Amino acid sequence: MMTMTYKNRRKATFITTILLASVLTFNGCSVIPSYLSGINPPVSNPFYQLANVQLVGCYGNRNTATVEFVFSVTSHSNIISSGIFGQSPNTKFVARGAAYIPGKSEGTKVELVRGYPSDVVISGIRSVPDYVVQFDRIELQWYFDASHHSGKPGENLIFNNVPVNWN
Repeated sequence: MMTMTYKNRRKATFITTILLASVLTFNGCSVIPSYLSGINPPVSNPFYQLANVQLVGCYGNRNTATVEFVFSVTSHSNIISSGIFGQSPNTKFVARGAAYIPGKSEGTKVELVRGYPSDVVISGIRSVPDYVVQFDRIELQWYFDASHHSGKPGENLIFNNVPVNWN
């Protein structure tokens, strides 16, 4: 039997970490720490069985002090054909302990075609100072149909550590 040297233990830890990261990102549901997530910030996707979610970007306008948040949704189910994202009052953009709210309370509606990504643009996030370089947490309500929607605590779509690109 071979004893585990320091070098072998580090290698085993690294391989275990990579395997764990691949399991925890199964089907578009990412719950891994940001240092393992690669380019995109981690996403908590409660509807991963129906659709995948990917961050596109967060863009700020210094002149109007507004931010636009963009992500894509790719349906892999025939059950859903459209979705509404970002309805108030449970939609929050949190940075440095302050919460910012989108200007549109009814949310953004998108048509979803199975296998094709659809961009969701949530615009009009007001009064965001340009020293905000990232949102620590973005929580969005979502609605597909009467059987598939958020409404209870823990059911929101969550993006963590989303950088803001200012013009």
